[in-house]
Order: sequence, then C-alpha cells, then structure tokens
Amino acid sequence: MISFLKNGNLLYRTMKKVLFVIPHPDDEIVGSCILIKDFLKKKKVSIVFLTNGVISPNTNWFWNRKNYKKEVSIRYQEMLKSLANLDVNDFFLQDIPTRTLKSNIDKSYIYLKEIILNKNIDTLFCPAYEGGHQDHDVTNFIVSKLKSHCKVFEFPEYNFYGQTINSNTFFYKNGTEIVIDLDNKQKLFKTKSMNIYKSEKKNLKYINLKQECFRPLASYEYSSPPHDGVLFYRRYSLFSWHPRVDNNSPIDICNEIRNSKIFNK
Repeated sequence: MISFLKNGNLLYRTMKKVLFVIPHPDDEIVGSCILIKDFLKKKKVSIVFLTNGVISPNTNWFWNRKNYKKEVSIRYQEMLKSLANLDVNDFFLQDIPTRTLKSNIDKSYIYLKEIILNKNIDTLFCPAYEGGHQDHDVTNFIVSKLKSHCKVFEFPEYNFYGQTINSNTFFYKNGTEIVIDLDNKQKLFKTKSMNIYKSEKKNLKYINLKQECFRPLASYEYSSPPHDGVLFYRRYSLFSWHPRVDNNSPIDICNEIRNSKIFNK
C-alpha cells in the first residue's frame, strides 16, 4: 500500500478539474468527505449525482407512495447543505430513483460524457466495485468506460467481504492505494457532515472514521459479482419484501451491465 505522503502529492499535481461521480446524495460524505474537503481543496471540484437517492414509488409501501416527491425534496435539501459544507458549488443531478441506474446505464454514460467534455474534466472519482450497493457497482462500471477521456480513481465506501462489514477500505489491495488517515479534526468534520443527511441516519451507523482511501481504478470482471459470498446489499435477503431491502440479485445487476450497449465499448 502506497502512503499518502509518498505518492499523494504526485497524484495531486496531475489533477486540475475533478468530477466526483456519486450514486446517491450522501455517498460524497461516506466515501470521499475528507478527500474532497482537504486533499482536493485547491482543485476545481464538481459533483454529479446519478440518482436522487430515493426509491421509486412502486417499490415503496403502498401507503407511502404519495410521499415520493416530498422525500426527494428532503434529500435534495440535505444534498445542498452537504455541498455547501464541502465548499462545492458546481453540481449536477440526474433525477432518477435509486436502484434504477442499472436501467439507465447507456443514458448515464452519455450524460457523464457530455459533462466531461463541457467542463474539460481531466480526473474522475467514483465508488469502488465492492457490492456495497447496486448503484455503486453500476456507477463504477459506467465510469470505467470513460478512461479514454480522463484519469479515473475509485474510493471504497462499504462492503461485506468475509461476512464482515468493512468501511473505507478495499477488500482486495493491489499496492496502488493512497490512504488518508483522519485526524481528530477531520473525524469531527466527517461526523458533522454525515449528520446533515438525517433521512439516512439509520443507514450510516456502520461507517467508521479511521480513514479514507483511493486508488487508480482497478480492472474488474463486471459480468461477475464483486466477490464471493453475500454482498452488502443482500445481507437481509430474507426480508426482500421490505422496501428498505434491495430485492435484486447480484447476477441480475451483472446481467444488466452485460446487456448494456457500452459493455463492449
């Protein structure tokens, strides 16, 4: 593992206009809060959110479906507070529900490519392919198809490798990782930042504050799940009838990826 002090400055100098490709409002905090706030504070940072972070009405309890627009509005306001907290002024939002990115792969690729060209983006960051959430994995795949346009880096958020919840660490390390060890001030800032997303409070309890890290995008076999065993988003598969539990199997996600027009691009 390469330390931040040894290689961080070298990578830093190659970054000018940076775009974070974020699956849901709150992932910018979970995986890259200090990376954005401190490591890249002198760079031009933009963020694109590929979904609005709220499940579609037809997957919610029937009595709660009428509240979809209200829930989207709440998440949007939290997102704006988060961006202000990170001092990020330039952002984009693709207003589609969470868990629907797999059905919008080609559309999202075109959307991202237009942003990259219009903004002269030279560096991309995205979540790792680790089975934390289906939208994270799909995002990683889409971004992998943009390597001819930009330098691409990935950061871990959470996974269930080894039947254990792991956060902000890669379960497979290839020696190119840059680790940012959080000091007490940074830990307090990240805690404050996570608290902005009150609507996601129950889903953020497992995030530790020890570190953040990133690396150049690794090579993945997207036609297979990220790792053997149960993925994070399928931990409670016995309760797939519950709206909060993702009822899509990892193989379904891989099939959607494989069937996309950009798969062989």
